[in-house]
Amino acid sequence: MRPSRVLLPLMLVALWLTGCQPDGGDNPLAGYQTPDPLVLRTPEAPVPVPDVSLAGVDGERRSAELFDGRWTLLYVGYSFCPDICPTELGQLSRILPMLQGRRPTIPWQVVFLSVDPERDTPAHLEKYTAFFSEEFVPVTGSRDSIDAITGAVWAGYRIEPHEAGETTYSVDHDTSFRLIGPDGRMLAFLPGPHDPSAIVEALDDFISEVKP
Repeated sequence: MRPSRVLLPLMLVALWLTGCQPDGGDNPLAGYQTPDPLVLRTPEAPVPVPDVSLAGVDGERRSAELFDGRWTLLYVGYSFCPDICPTELGQLSRILPMLQGRRPTIPWQVVFLSVDPERDTPAHLEKYTAFFSEEFVPVTGSRDSIDAITGAVWAGYRIEPHEAGETTYSVDHDTSFRLIGPDGRMLAFLPGPHDPSAIVEALDDFISEVKP
């Protein structure tokens, strides 16, 4: 039986939310005060997302290339999730066109990162996410690649212990959205519950003030 995986205890996430993530470079978030921390929160400084190899329907993709030049809402989950992931992906399917309408000159994307590569093949993920939006970008990867990204953006998950080849295990995971800037750094954290209108308003205000 495999041991369970538990990443990023809640205490560490709480520390991050209070601004305990250093960044040695330029800091566009310096002095920014979010008007509604229940909708959008920022770290003290942008958090670099590591460049790792991911698997998409078109083959291997580097995470740096995936995020480069685009504003990304990143959601971490798995396709066999019975309720939370369908709910959140449904919300993202409303948010994405609203953002595209509000900020049409900005290249927006939604990236769904599955932490369950045993069951979530790239082909399966493409069919799954297309149910919500054909514009969504689904990816997964090796356990090392998944952990590198989830560790950097403080997205915890736990896989239920199970035997090799078993297909009925569950996965507990973080439900927040992460905003990744066009330079590949995480700039904001959007906790649930997610109100699409409030999120679009918060992101519009955020981009008006923050220039990464």
